[in-house]
Amino acid sequence: MSQYINQIAVNQLMQEVGDENVPFLFGIFCDELDDFISTLTTHPEIEKVREISHCLKSSAGSFGADKLASMAINIEEKAKNKQKDWVERNISEFVNIARGTELAYRQMIN
Repeated sequence: MSQYINQIAVNQLMQEVGDENVPFLFGIFCDELDDFISTLTTHPEIEKVREISHCLKSSAGSFGADKLASMAINIEEKAKNKQKDWVERNISEFVNIARGTELAYRQMIN
């Protein structure tokens, strides 16, 4: 499938919530990603980056976006520890992964 989507996790989610509900949930996830990407590209304060990464850590993990979840965990940890330089060096990668993830999920539901 895609480097951004863990199909096994998606299949499990389909079993848990029903196939018919997954496109709706993925749509919400994509809209959330779009909002977060917009915020992250405006050079937010480190605390805002931490909040976004915390949210994405959970939602991405739940929806099988493993690459994004992993990056969110790293970003959250570094932001929580006030490692601003590390966060600033890696924020563009985080945004790129989020964009790729959003695109992959939108393609899946269309």
